[in-house]
Amino acid sequence: SDWIPVPHFEYQNGNLFIKGLKAGLYLYNSPMTKFDAHIRYEALSFKPSDSEGALRNLNRRKSTIELGVGFLHTFENQMFVSTDLNADILDRSNGVNIDAGLGMIHQINDHFKVIPKIGGIWSSKDHNDYYYGVSRAESDRSGVAAYNPDSSFTPYIGVGTVINATDNLHIFGGMQFKFLPSEVKNSPMTNRSTLSNFAVGVNYNF
Repeated sequence: SDWIPVPHFEYQNGNLFIKGLKAGLYLYNSPMTKFDAHIRYEALSFKPSDSEGALRNLNRRKSTIELGVGFLHTFENQMFVSTDLNADILDRSNGVNIDAGLGMIHQINDHFKVIPKIGGIWSSKDHNDYYYGVSRAESDRSGVAAYNPDSSFTPYIGVGTVINATDNLHIFGGMQFKFLPSEVKNSPMTNRSTLSNFAVGVNYNF
């Protein structure tokens, strides 16, 4: 697997927020429970000119904007559950992704937290077919085997850290490992079975 760096910035002012590739509005916002509506940038894409061999003759797959809702609940023991539902709104794939996770906030001291998390992402057939499928026309033109994936479930594990530099400024980092499902691994467009990424960033609350 390759390590993929992910720049990350967080900002919150009242119920408005930006979290990395997602921006939105909290429709319900309490210390324990949050529900939001948001838009999200889906960076997944494929550019044939950056590929080699027969893959250069495939069609381009473009990144997109997703519209979604999110839910987060933190229990008194600092365990939390989260769910995001996102759908393509630019008519790229017309796909849907649902991300559900379970984590725990470990408060090491007044300034430092460690947050392990496990979860999974369900991706619809439309999403997978656009980004990982190869149509018959593409196959005939390129020689790449035709491929028609179904929906999939991608499990992941991760850990994050948060340093409270001041009351308003927080510095954080994290890493995540995704275990790619057969619907993705078996695509002639992919050559890996896992995906790893890390992020370092800042959060400022007004």
